[in-house]
Amino acid sequence: MTSLNLAWDVRDDLVLRFGAAKVMARPQLASLNPGSGITFNTSGDITARVGNPYLDPFRANTYDLSAEWYFADQSLLSLALFYKDIDTYIQEFRASMPYEDTGLPLEWLPTGFDPQNSTDLRQWVNTPGGPLKGFEFGYQQPFTFLPGIWKNMGFQFSYTQVESQITYGNSDVANSDITFVNDLVNLSPTSYSATLYYDDNRFSARISTAFRESYLQRVPGQNGNDVEGKRDARSVDFTMSYKYDDHLTLTFEAVNLTDSFNAQYVDSYRDSTSVYHHTGREYFVGARYKF
Repeated sequence: MTSLNLAWDVRDDLVLRFGAAKVMARPQLASLNPGSGITFNTSGDITARVGNPYLDPFRANTYDLSAEWYFADQSLLSLALFYKDIDTYIQEFRASMPYEDTGLPLEWLPTGFDPQNSTDLRQWVNTPGGPLKGFEFGYQQPFTFLPGIWKNMGFQFSYTQVESQITYGNSDVANSDITFVNDLVNLSPTSYSATLYYDDNRFSARISTAFRESYLQRVPGQNGNDVEGKRDARSVDFTMSYKYDDHLTLTFEAVNLTDSFNAQYVDSYRDSTSVYHHTGREYFVGARYKF
């Protein structure tokens, strides 16, 4: 792995940064395990997991360019551009086939299981990867220029936008060379967060909101679905604390004030709901005491 990092102090309050690196991340040890294992259920279904000790690591060439303007004390306005060329990616290969075609020993089958029973074969394999690019904007500032108690307030904000084009293999077809392009899993194209706060060293409060655009969780999906993903999520939380004296601090926290829920889906065409988890709003009251 190699890297280059440059910083240029254009002015006392303005810094430009550039970074380039050739990076690598090793696969998980469980994926590299040369052994195999099978599980069964009472319906006769078989799942076989085969390790792949020949997996190449994740590899990528990354480039970053940013500007940071420290326009006031404890204040920052920043913009960062990034581009990552993923040379090697790791994807779980899944295929359905008769157990006798998997190459695993027939002796592993329990009594009563037919070698021609359909088997869900799973193995981690390398795929070509693809490019990822985007930008991140950030702003933070305490409102010390305001009069009275307002000077104890402040604001923080960040916004990220990403575009990715990752090449995946069609894991539902055994030994298939078919590939297709989609977004990188677990990466939202757009996300942002904002916090408005007050802090006078005795009483503090903050209200925060966060948004994460719908993103993919598995490509390809299971059971013949092209993808599995999670829908848009937006939340608002509130916290405050009061320092009664040097020993006792009282706290209050409100979580998920927008009453948002965890919604997941399968198949980009049917857009069928697979998970709908609703926890509701949550409130917590606490106290901390220092001896």
